[in-house]
Amino acid sequence: MFAQFPDSAKQLGKDNGLFQGPRPGVFHMAQPQIIGDLVAKRMNGTVILTHDENVNECKKKLGDYELVYGIRAAKGLEFKRVIVLDFLSSLPTELQKPWRDMLLGRAVHDFSIKHPEIEGQLKLLYTAVTRCIEGLFFAETSSSISGDVFVRWMTTTSLQQPDGQQPTQAIATLNDITDVENMTLTQDEWLASGVSNAEAAEAEGGNDESSAKSLLEKAINCFEQAKHNDFAKKAKLQLVSFSFRCEVIRDRNTDKGAGHRQETEQEGVQIMAKLLRENLLLEARGLGKDLQITTKTIYSSSNFLQRLLVQMLPGEGY
Repeated sequence: MFAQFPDSAKQLGKDNGLFQGPRPGVFHMAQPQIIGDLVAKRMNGTVILTHDENVNECKKKLGDYELVYGIRAAKGLEFKRVIVLDFLSSLPTELQKPWRDMLLGRAVHDFSIKHPEIEGQLKLLYTAVTRCIEGLFFAETSSSISGDVFVRWMTTTSLQQPDGQQPTQAIATLNDITDVENMTLTQDEWLASGVSNAEAAEAEGGNDESSAKSLLEKAINCFEQAKHNDFAKKAKLQLVSFSFRCEVIRDRNTDKGAGHRQETEQEGVQIMAKLLRENLLLEARGLGKDLQITTKTIYSSSNFLQRLLVQMLPGEGY
């Protein structure tokens, strides 16, 4: 706004806030029926904000959902979660291309003189996005010149940066509009949930095998929903290692012979190598400790596992 309309309001200094929450989520070409089902059931209580003149139309689109507010009418109010609905596609036809040019950095020097209405629309958008406390979403139910560019502008990571600077992270995450379950959380929220589940599984440890496995499976699902392949890969490997460790512990009470012990050792070595490659050091330490009894049976005179590996890995408190 300040780039094209520098005198529109007093520009304050940058404020990073007390903590960094999830980025906004974007639903592009979202079917109104799916959004209506989403807010009526899985995200009940979420407020829909739209242009004041479109409130009645939006209510009908969403199956008479009650929590639809005009942006001007909502000024001064705050809500836990907000969906800004059809803000761009509802703009006048003659302003679609000017909005596109502004978002793409193509606006000419006299842009503010040629399109003074956009200043008021930017202020209206600012009012909408500052109504939410926890979660902000943008939903466009139809294609438009400005809306399509807005979605790309919001969800694209900028790679063109000055030398030595990291790429700029996308402002928002693009959510899957065909999966109502996935639309309930942004990618950042799925990622945070996955980390929480993985940490809970690690804390559960050997106290409850089934609970720990269930938590790791949930973590994997969350990472996959977040499209974070690296974390999903690590969680899957941790689940493999944990399951293997549980089998090793159970086998201590039975003598399946030297051949089985050697197979266990070989499988453990393979898993250990993968854990170390993925920098899963705590899990690697746990696996090494659980394998010690097996390796001592095979190599009774050597403590190489404890001496050269296990004690070198971080333990509790690191």
